[in-house]
Parts: sequence; structure tokens; C-alpha cells
Amino acid sequence: MLLLALCAFDATAAAQDYEPGSTDWQGLSRFVALTQAQGADLRITDTLAWDEVEADDVIVVVYPEETLSPESFASFVIDGGRLLLADDFGGGAALMERLSLRRIAPGVGALPHQRFVDGQADWPRHSARGRHPLLEGVNEVVSNVPAVLLNEGGPVLSFDEGGGLVYDMTLGEGRAIVLSDPSVMINGMVPIADNERLLANTIEYLCEPADDGCRVWLVHGAFTQIGRYDAPSSQGLTGDDLVSRVDAFNERVREVLDELAKTELLYFLGLLLALGSAAYLATVLPWQRSRRLSEFVQRERSELAPPQTEFDWNLARFSRGTRGVNYALPVAILKEVFEEIFLDALGLWPSTSKHRPPIDELARRFEQQFCARQAPAERDRRRQAVQDLLSHLATAPTRHRVFLENDANYSARDLARLHRHAHEILGWMGKEADYERRTRQHRRPRFERPAGDVSR
Repeated sequence: MLLLALCAFDATAAAQDYEPGSTDWQGLSRFVALTQAQGADLRITDTLAWDEVEADDVIVVVYPEETLSPESFASFVIDGGRLLLADDFGGGAALMERLSLRRIAPGVGALPHQRFVDGQADWPRHSARGRHPLLEGVNEVVSNVPAVLLNEGGPVLSFDEGGGLVYDMTLGEGRAIVLSDPSVMINGMVPIADNERLLANTIEYLCEPADDGCRVWLVHGAFTQIGRYDAPSSQGLTGDDLVSRVDAFNERVREVLDELAKTELLYFLGLLLALGSAAYLATVLPWQRSRRLSEFVQRERSELAPPQTEFDWNLARFSRGTRGVNYALPVAILKEVFEEIFLDALGLWPSTSKHRPPIDELARRFEQQFCARQAPAERDRRRQAVQDLLSHLATAPTRHRVFLENDANYSARDLARLHRHAHEILGWMGKEADYERRTRQHRRPRFERPAGDVSR
């Protein structure tokens, strides 16, 4: 039955076939109607202008012809955006790698799978197992000459002998659904098995966090990108908001510095605990050999390094073995907080780095505004200190760049030095005392219950 429905079209849809307005079997008109039926504000475009994209939008990318640079897409997802990337042999590999996925293309007859539509190796049948929002009401999905996705974690829909057809990946505040066969979305494939339900669940799942409707950008093939995605700045922060952020950051830095002396001890305690737990589990639990993966997937997967989630990815990226931790992220947060306070005091916030005066001019303005009563030698020293700190922070990554392709490395000593200099300069500007006064006004004692709170 399924084969009769499938035999009306070729095995693989080409890039030009994924036309959103086409009602032919290889078009996307059914997916478009399905998305609109979910109440989404669908924007079909050949040009993705990043300055029009907001953090609560959804972007659907179908078979990109050009190589996708992961930077803007990763920043978008990290900031809370949601992404559906449907690609088998197009330009999405680099973005998939940024999402900790590896895409492989098995040769003819080498797909790590056993169940096909009427024995046709081009048409694998994927059974839904486990519980996931994408699988609600889904029993079986049929794909057409798919690629295989590999990751240390489990896929939403898998192949029988390893690898996945669909992955649900998290990065920062957002999520990305990756589908290794875009032809599942074409008109001829939507009615097959439970493909339509899977697509409807996907749109609902990606749109679910949106508060006021859901805007969906649909791009495909040889679409172009304009600009880059920039996370919204903190332009709306009030003084008290900023103080609260500084307070939280300073407390966290103090905790980090306090923990430095305990790092070695915790490392060995953790190791002993892990070994003890492993020995205990080996004793009380029966040993069962895991299911063997296909040789093809086993060979390819052996070259795949974890991780799956953003936490794991950052742990791997900001660690050097088990000892040398990279403090690039705390430095990036320090950079963000200090620059906001410093520039706001000079009347230059909000602003971007491209529109600010050069560092030497910023140091000169600081000297004029905050060092007028100091002796000339002290004025020179403070101006130079500000210039040095701003120069160091200028080379540090922003918070979002830390999560992208950045090789900056900072030790605990680097973090402590920058933090000390930043506090010294804020003290010269009178911001540290103001910060202490205002935080005392708005901070309750740690164990004091709010008025009227009788809960335990």
C-alpha cells in the first residue's frame, strides 16, 4: 500500500523542488498550509534579514544550497530562538556540527536500518519509541533516502542499528529540531504514514513558548542572508536592575574564587565517588551487553566526540582535561557588566562598540570627569589603568561569542586580576559606594521571609 503511494515520484527531491508555493508532489504547499493551520504568522522569504529576526521567532530552513555559517544561527538559538533544520545533503553540515551533530551519507544499501517499505532500501520505516512531544500520536514515519545523524545522546526518531533521523537539541535558551530528510516535508510525503502528524507536532513544539502568536520564517534552497543576528542589548535596564546584576555577578565571582583552593580536593573526592558507585552498581546489577550498532555507524561514531547539550559542549570547551578550567565565560560577563556601568557614567550607554569613542578617548573622558581633584601623577596613573583595563576587555569575547567559535582562554588568576581592577575603577568613579547603598535598600536578609509569607 505504501509503495503504491510512493512510486509516483523519484527517490530524491532536488533543491529547486522545495518550493513553498508549489502544489506539485515535490513542493511544500501542504507544509505551508499545516503551519498556517497552527495559527503561525508564516513569512516565506528568499532573503533572511537578521535585523528583522527576534529571539522568540521560529526559523525553518529546508535544504540550504549554500554552506550555512553557524554564527548567527547559533546566536539566535542561544538567545532563545527556535530552529527547524531539514537537510540531508545540503549546506547545513557546519550548523549541525555546532549543534553537536554529525551528518553522514551511507552508500547504496548501507543504511543502518532493517525495515523498509516493501523491501525498498530507499524507503526506511521509523517506529516511534519513547515519549516526546514530537511523537504525540505518531506510530511510524517514512523517510526517503535520508542522511544519518550521529550524537552521543538519543534521537527522537532513530534507525534500527544506530544513528538518528530526528534530533531535538538545546543550545542556550533555545532549541533546534534537526531532520536528516527534508523530503519528509514535501507534498508527496506528508500524507504517508504519520509524517503529517510529526510535522504538525514539530511546529506546535517550536511555537509553544511564544507568548503573542508565533512568527515563522521559512527559507529554502539558495536563500541569502543579510547582516548578522545580534542579541538584544540591555537598553531597558534601570539603575536598580543594573545594581542587581552587578551584585549577583560579584557574589558569583567571590564564590568561584573561594572554591579555587578546593578544586583539587573536589576532583579526587569526585573520582573516588565515581569509582565507588561503579563498583557498587557492577555488584548489584546484572551485566547485560548493549545492542550492537551496525559496523558503518560504529565506525563513524567512533570519530564523533561528545557532547549533546550546551552544558556538555561548554564543559568540554572550557575545560582542559580535569584541572585547567577556562574562565572565558565569567570574563565575558565581567566585561558586559563593567562596560555598562562605565559607559553609562560617561553618558555613552547604550551604545555598540562600533559607535563608541576609541579607548584612549574614553580614558581621557574618565580622567576629566572623575579625576579632576587628583594630583597630576595620580590622574595619569588612573587614566592609564582605565585604558589598560578597557584594552584587555576589548579583546575578551562577548557572552554570546564565548558560545561560538572562540579560542580565548583565561585562567582563574586572569579573572581575579580583571575583577580587582574593575572594582578599583568603579570605586574611583563612586559607583561602588552607590552600588553598596542601593543594594542594601533592595536586599532582604538571606533567611528573612517576605511579609505575609507563612509558608514553610
